[in-house]
Amino acid sequence: MKKKIILIFFILICIGCVLYCSILCYKNIIAVQTETDVTDGKEITKEEYLYKEDLLHLGYSINNINVIEKKINNIDVKNYLLSKKYNNLIEFLPSPYFNIAHISRYQNYYDRTSYTAEVCVLYVEMGLDYDFYTNISETDTSKRELMIVNKYNALDSNYVPVLYNLSSTYGSGKLESTAHGAFINMCDAARLDNIKLWSVSAYRSYSTQESIYNSYVKRNGQEKADTFSARPGHSEHQTGLAVDINTASSSANFQNTEEYQWLINNSYKYGFILRYPDKKNHITGYKYEPWHYRYVGIDVATKIFLEDITFEEYIVKYLSSSY
Repeated sequence: MKKKIILIFFILICIGCVLYCSILCYKNIIAVQTETDVTDGKEITKEEYLYKEDLLHLGYSINNINVIEKKINNIDVKNYLLSKKYNNLIEFLPSPYFNIAHISRYQNYYDRTSYTAEVCVLYVEMGLDYDFYTNISETDTSKRELMIVNKYNALDSNYVPVLYNLSSTYGSGKLESTAHGAFINMCDAARLDNIKLWSVSAYRSYSTQESIYNSYVKRNGQEKADTFSARPGHSEHQTGLAVDINTASSSANFQNTEEYQWLINNSYKYGFILRYPDKKNHITGYKYEPWHYRYVGIDVATKIFLEDITFEEYIVKYLSSSY
């Protein structure tokens, strides 16, 4: 009886050893397989391997990790992803405007809007995940005709560009030197096509814009005023690069005129863009202003015209690395 008990005990020990070795071997096979799947057979450091294990534990699949590997190389940046699970990370990554530092903003904006992941990345890079007139930065005036002035970027109250008067032939007001010459050239070209263009409002000082804005607020309330009038420091007119052409009133229906059609077809040739297009107010922050044109230079204006995008979109798509 004693021998039988010893034999059974011995058999159980053997079975236990076999099971332990099998489990250990299985773990090693899985580890090697995981490492090979993620790295395509390339050697990786212990730190990188632990990072991949952590991503797997967060719920990312091997395919997800492969996508991450192709887009992000820096191990410190990749470790940033371990702060939480971003459900749509893989959808955000293909965007050429993707910035790992903004991943939380992408996810939050995606979760509270109906935009696609691609649009969310673009809009977050424009700052649209913040309410207008919040998260404000100081405008970099060294960018000259490419400076951005909107509801997120403001000019100092003391900023005044070098200005040149428009003669009565071209309307009233002053413009920055390059914009001044371009506007004259555009008006002269239009006249050859029997189209008369003139300025009704060009440069405005900070204090002038402050008075205009306050009067609109008093008359219409701030919420409505903000849809068509810039707060002081946020007006493009203060740059000396913007001009209201022929009118500055919605009731004039300028969009139905031959002058407007000429501008749409030709203004980019002289470096001007329609700054606040129709149905783009969610980006620009202003309702449609068919009379408001902004000088940005011929190359930039041409690209904006051909791609039918706003100045904000252009900056993210082509200038974000230098801003």
